[in-house]
Amino acid sequence: MSPMQPNANQKPAFSAFSIIVVFLALMIIGIAFIPLLNISYQPSRNLPRLTIHFSWPNASPKTIEEESSKIEGVLGKISQVKNIESVSSVGNGRITLELDKTADLNQKRYEVATLIRQVRNDMPDEMSYPEITSSSVNNSDAVSFMVLTLNASSSTHYIKEIANQAVIPELLKVNGIDDISLHGATPYQWEISFDPELLKNYSLSPQAISRTINRLGDRFFLGSQKNASGAFIPVLASSEYISPSEWGKLPIANNSGRIIKLSDVASIKLKEKPPTSYYRINGRNTVNLVLYAASGENQLKLSQEVLQRLKLVREKLPTGYSALVVADSTEYIHEELTKIGLRTLFSLIILLLFVLAVSRSFRILAILSISLGANLLIACAFYYLLKVEIHIYSLAAITVSFGIIIDNSILMVTHLQKQKGLRVFISLLAATLTTLGALSVVFFLKENQRILLIDFTYVMLINLSVSLVVSLFLVPALMDKLYHQRPDDKVPVKLQRRVVRITRFYSRLIGFEKRYRWAFFILIILAFGLPIGSLPDKIEQETKPAELYNKTLGSDKFQSNIKPVLEKVLGGSLRLFTEHVFESSFYSDPGKTTLYVRGQMPDGCTIHQLNEAIRKMEQYISQFDEVAQFETRISDYKNSSITIHFTKEAEKSSFPFILKSEVEAKAISLGGMDWSVYGVGRGFSNALNMDQKNSHILLTGYNYDQLYKYAGQLEEKLLQNPRVDNTEITSSNSWRTTSRYEYQLTVNQDLLATHKLNYHDYTRSLFTQLYTRNLAPFYNQTELQPVVLMSDQNQEYNKWDFYNMPVGTSQGQKKLSQAGEIQKRLVGKSIIKKNQVYQIYLNYNFIGPSPLAKMVQEREIEAINEVLPLGYKAQKPENFWYWDQRDKKQYHLLLLVVIIIYFITAILFESLLKPLAVISLIPISFIGVFLTFYLFDFNFDQGGFASFILLSGLVVNAAIYIINDFNNLISRKSQLPTVRSYLKAFNQKIVAITLTILSTVLGLIPFVWGGQQEVFWFAFAAGAMGGLLFSIIAIIFFLPLFLKLKR
Repeated sequence: MSPMQPNANQKPAFSAFSIIVVFLALMIIGIAFIPLLNISYQPSRNLPRLTIHFSWPNASPKTIEEESSKIEGVLGKISQVKNIESVSSVGNGRITLELDKTADLNQKRYEVATLIRQVRNDMPDEMSYPEITSSSVNNSDAVSFMVLTLNASSSTHYIKEIANQAVIPELLKVNGIDDISLHGATPYQWEISFDPELLKNYSLSPQAISRTINRLGDRFFLGSQKNASGAFIPVLASSEYISPSEWGKLPIANNSGRIIKLSDVASIKLKEKPPTSYYRINGRNTVNLVLYAASGENQLKLSQEVLQRLKLVREKLPTGYSALVVADSTEYIHEELTKIGLRTLFSLIILLLFVLAVSRSFRILAILSISLGANLLIACAFYYLLKVEIHIYSLAAITVSFGIIIDNSILMVTHLQKQKGLRVFISLLAATLTTLGALSVVFFLKENQRILLIDFTYVMLINLSVSLVVSLFLVPALMDKLYHQRPDDKVPVKLQRRVVRITRFYSRLIGFEKRYRWAFFILIILAFGLPIGSLPDKIEQETKPAELYNKTLGSDKFQSNIKPVLEKVLGGSLRLFTEHVFESSFYSDPGKTTLYVRGQMPDGCTIHQLNEAIRKMEQYISQFDEVAQFETRISDYKNSSITIHFTKEAEKSSFPFILKSEVEAKAISLGGMDWSVYGVGRGFSNALNMDQKNSHILLTGYNYDQLYKYAGQLEEKLLQNPRVDNTEITSSNSWRTTSRYEYQLTVNQDLLATHKLNYHDYTRSLFTQLYTRNLAPFYNQTELQPVVLMSDQNQEYNKWDFYNMPVGTSQGQKKLSQAGEIQKRLVGKSIIKKNQVYQIYLNYNFIGPSPLAKMVQEREIEAINEVLPLGYKAQKPENFWYWDQRDKKQYHLLLLVVIIIYFITAILFESLLKPLAVISLIPISFIGVFLTFYLFDFNFDQGGFASFILLSGLVVNAAIYIINDFNNLISRKSQLPTVRSYLKAFNQKIVAITLTILSTVLGLIPFVWGGQQEVFWFAFAAGAMGGLLFSIIAIIFFLPLFLKLKR
């Protein structure tokens, strides 16, 4: 006897009763862990990446980059950092740290915060404090889970004060809230507006006013005074408090004996501060509190705690104030999880009823029910210990594992009914390992994809591993205590005769298949299909194989006349799937039906102008009763979004598509800006993307100014080619970004001398006209109020004034155009630096065929690289619009599944050829998936891909059970591998195999009830069901073809 095979007569080390008690204790432990599980709707894991954001309104990319460099310099001290990338744009900067997978994200976040705190004092006051965020799985903005609205008859300024004092501090006491942002409050600021002409008349500059205002509230250290006890006490002097209403009397200069007061040259007003962003719900300007959950928190539990805390907050609010919940995403999460739970319950009921119908024994039903319950409850403990999140993907894994768990138990029960011992466990182990091996590819995916599916994989790993332990110990113990085979439990004679007749027919069928083996092989190859449509039109290489290909398969006659016919004849189900299903399929995120409207304005516009346009769109949307709620966010003149949610009744109707068409028509009628509408159906955009180019060259280097100079030299050389047109030097080669322009002042030094002006005097005159600065905030008794100093011509002065209106200079009234000119020029969208290396793209249009464009590009790159100094390089940028070509690993993942299954089965069968029979079932089962989606016209989304991965591990199990029994019969009786031996092994396992396949299919039925509106679930269930059912054909008709059987 092999040491791997347990002895049937050996007395077990533990009694059945002891084993049952141990598993009962483990089940109770699992129950205790259920309330501690982390439940959410979608994965909340973060990538090993930290992002630092900061803003500086209207600052140029060059100015922003100077501050980014300071932060990058200190961040280089942090260990386990793989890459540092910074993007410096107009008014904001972003620095991204890509960390090692093993790095502790919380610890690194603390280190980054500490280093930023050290350099903050070296940065300008106008720049915001850098904010550190973690990167989410889909690289999207953080999503709020609840929005509160504060209402009162007071102004929004005072409502904000109450929120900061009484509401936000209380809500932050709830563990699990990551952040609370306040929107809708309009703060006040003191605005000092001066007349540039009056300043010139009094020979004053804006700095004179700013010095006077900044001195208000100053404190001076005069020294120390010893008190009676001998201790030294510091003596401070502070300026007298002066109310802003009295600032007009402040003296700012002495002009030939005349005291010039502030009111002589400027006006002082308390005004609302112009908003830098907008956030509205249903188009209303209210004070909103947006609550964000910390990563890994149970949002359902957190929502309940917030609502309880909110009751206490309402009791403490002043009279006339109210706090209302206007949006709570956990309501939808609760509904969806309840729906998924009900489906899982129905799936379980169907499976148990199926078991009862087949076994016709309540004892067998009880055994399988107890083993399933034990499996799930014990798994709950491992979910918590391994920090597995329970969300839509992990729930999918739990549901799918139902069928596999019951399959393992059914196989063990049927084996124990017919035979003694645990010989079947080896095949169970191998079959389970193949399923886990197929899922192991998740660990080799790219980080953002892996995080999405990691919990799915962990749940399958835990459930199937526990099922092996349950099948090995608990099921035999339950069989020993609950099931006793009756003497009359024998197979009826009629049934035996029927089995004999079917076996004889099947034996003759195998003989017929063996006789015409190659015909059956050709049949299955044609049924699957050959990818004739994937053959390229031409191979752009100068090699003999390429030349031969172009003359034969690449010839015009083959491509136009022969190839279309061969595609239809040899394409098989693969062609039907790729042409009619895959090409028209689309992915969508699991969640509510949502319509997104985005708008942006061209350069030179303001956020206030964009807000006015968005207001018109909001008014239009608000007239539809089917819209439950819409949320508006505007961050700058190029970034606005309206997120539209529908009522439950409208979600299931055609209204979302109708509204999309209506919104598109409204966007076209508004005009003047770029609109995009998406979320349902085909996306819409009226952006022309005139800046898109067809050729690009990437230049990298360590000095930005020098790199830009080299890019200009390359641009001049390229323009000498008559086929090159419309060149552009920028920071990106993406069509999604648009060109940015700014006005550049060019001063003629000779004309300055002619008009007796110096450069400082000339630029100061223009500077005064456009002056705007934030002064030191003023502490006005109870609060700190912003103070801004600006020219009253700040918003009025334009290009026409520059050329036509005289301004005051040291030489009298002069037109600034007399010594300079303003030109509109293209500037880089932003400054990008990766690991201290700057990058610039030279984009251009090449008129001509692609091979010629490629040749010119390679020639110019080679030429400039010969003259570029060390540290600078020109290269062809990589394009990864559809599939990441840099990472070849993804091409090997499907092959990896096959290799894993091959080695597992090779070890089990002790053969290098028999595993090929097992692997051959995988592509045959895929035919079922192809035909399911084609015949029923289903959409193929991410659930469909998941069904392919699952099938790769499931369909081979049947072959493993049959071939393992076949090997055992041969080795036990020392026989040759004959058809008779195969038929005996087939008869022993085909019933159990059919039951396991049907149980898995039946368990997926509740997940197709909701129709194609159910993202992921429907395609996943439909694909898996079609593939599993087709695998029965593969097992019966094609598995014997791949085995060497003797008559």
